[in-house]
Amino acid sequence: MSDRLSSLPLEIVLQILSYLPFDSVLAFGETCRTNHRSHILCLRCLRLGVFEKRTHSIISCLQAGWIKADQVGEELGEAFPIERETGSDYTISIIRPKVKPVKQPPPSKHLSKTKDAKLRYPTEPPVMQEHIVRTQNRIFSRVVNRYGPSLVKLEFMAYDIDIESAMALGTRCRYGLRHLALRFEHQHIRDGHIKPSTWRYPAPCSVAWNLLTGIGQYKHIGISGLQTLILERSGITPWQLTMLVKKNPNLTVLKLKTCHGAQPDFLNWLGGLEEDPDDPAETVNGYAPGYRLEVFWLENCHEILTHPVDDYEDFPKEACDSGLEWVRGLRNLKSLSFSKCMNIPSEYVERANKLIWKIPDVTLPFYNYEEDTPIEVDPTFL
Repeated sequence: MSDRLSSLPLEIVLQILSYLPFDSVLAFGETCRTNHRSHILCLRCLRLGVFEKRTHSIISCLQAGWIKADQVGEELGEAFPIERETGSDYTISIIRPKVKPVKQPPPSKHLSKTKDAKLRYPTEPPVMQEHIVRTQNRIFSRVVNRYGPSLVKLEFMAYDIDIESAMALGTRCRYGLRHLALRFEHQHIRDGHIKPSTWRYPAPCSVAWNLLTGIGQYKHIGISGLQTLILERSGITPWQLTMLVKKNPNLTVLKLKTCHGAQPDFLNWLGGLEEDPDDPAETVNGYAPGYRLEVFWLENCHEILTHPVDDYEDFPKEACDSGLEWVRGLRNLKSLSFSKCMNIPSEYVERANKLIWKIPDVTLPFYNYEEDTPIEVDPTFL
């Protein structure tokens, strides 16, 4: 059968492969060199999650909208391993092999020679977390190195990104990738080797973002064709985020959740209030660097303001958005969110949008509920 398919035009082969389950596509790619190339080109959209437990994977995928509740079996053991939606759009959940941690005894020559010495590692949470992150990124980088050039949409769930994955993204997904989502926040994971408090804050800052962005000594690599960027619990710095957005001028959707880079330095640059000293002419013709954005969401980001706005009621109408003036430069914005962003009063945002911004869809930091507000209950549970 593979020989017959090989004789067909590539467009028809890719169309046929788009109807096959992922394991069949992989098997087809192992038959010969030509088919191997075809099966790589077939994979256009991929969502990949690497977790320690299947329950962790299921909850994260449900929260992100990767799967629906009816796709989960009656028992968690029956949950999806690979799910195909339409065409070449695949969702893959990988549960990393369990390796039981062993408390290290005093160093001895005999221990280093045992057969299972490679399976022994420290049980301290920070060391264990680093080990898990390396394992997650090793799997992800192998996938990206193989399928990266053909990918248009890519989403990755793990605990953090490292240099290996960033290098794979920066070299293999430079021009063709249009949608990238890196999701590192999983608040439901409260067992195992990850402390529950880990999810409250962005991941540690890392030089790995330089490889993804293509800055510093890595100017010869980096992603530059994105239209959608989603970062959850990322340790990217404001400057790294500025360079990443600058290198992807066609961005129309930017969503930042628990993101270290969502600070005034980046926001003021995005809205055209501050210029990059290395590129002072980037705001020519009165357009801010972020004027193409149509969707800009900030969620659980608490360092947005440079000064408190407790007295916002005293601000004059023409300056009622003091501290958030950068929003004015996002002229094409259709959706703006400050969900769960502390230190920003909801009334302050609501007033600024009504008098100045006039954005169709604005999500307030918090919603105030009065005591008499009715609570709606699904009738099926009554």
